[in-house]
Amino acid sequence: MELRQIRYFTKTAETLNFSEAARQLCVTQGTLSQQISSLEGELGVQLFERSKHAVSLTDVGKAFLPSAQRTLKEASSCMERIHDVLQVRSGEISVGTTFTFSPLLKETILEFMKLYPGIRLNIFCKSMEELLGMLKRQEIDIALSYRPENIDVSIESHVLFDNQLCVVMAENHPLVKEKSLRLRDIEAYPLCLPAKGMQARNKLDRIIHGRNDWNPNMKVEINDINILLDLVRNSSMLTFLSQATVIHSDRIASVALDEPHCEMQGSFHIVKDSYMKFATREFVKLLCQNRSFSMAMLKFL
Repeated sequence: MELRQIRYFTKTAETLNFSEAARQLCVTQGTLSQQISSLEGELGVQLFERSKHAVSLTDVGKAFLPSAQRTLKEASSCMERIHDVLQVRSGEISVGTTFTFSPLLKETILEFMKLYPGIRLNIFCKSMEELLGMLKRQEIDIALSYRPENIDVSIESHVLFDNQLCVVMAENHPLVKEKSLRLRDIEAYPLCLPAKGMQARNKLDRIIHGRNDWNPNMKVEINDINILLDLVRNSSMLTFLSQATVIHSDRIASVALDEPHCEMQGSFHIVKDSYMKFATREFVKLLCQNRSFSMAMLKFL
């Protein structure tokens, strides 16, 4: 039994389509079929039910799939460990970040590129749900976000810093001198909110859930942080974001939101019990030294 055969079997089991599996593996369909037939012959079992119109796993195939997936994962981890032992300084890491967390990464990215010029960074901005899915599918090495209320048991989370949701406005807004604001204090002002699914919006929705004492004047809803801030910067509209998200934003001010459960924890997430390669460990180390987090903490305190 060869790793190649296990890889071919796993991809075919995921797609249930020999043509599509061959395309993704960059081999001919004939080669794929031959290798899977050889694997079935060596094991003495049939792994797939084949017909002209459909492919499905047999009961044996279904039982074999988890072990095959673990084998490929272990083989990949083995290669990563060898590279780390040899202190290879090339390759790439894939980092996922939520939209509201992404403004904090510039300093870490620039420092990492300076220290490790041979390692390529792939940065993906997605929703929290999408990032956790990518983590579990091993499409990214690490996810960065504010800690969600509920997280999959297969994911391990570590807190980087504490922060809170705040009211964000233009630096010349009439409310900018207030020390803190309640929701009722801003009811008369137009709102430009992060779109549903973004972490700041999720936090706000949990704060206002079940309340009937606030009637927001919502004018705009958008999932692009840069456009959101530009709209707020050039109007009387207010929005809600974490204090850390806007720490470096020009002509933007923030005021603490005085409501229960406004806390937000900046965190990184990895697959539980997975091997963290050298480059990812170094990226996390630089994250922990990120001055933006310290500035956000001082503002928060």
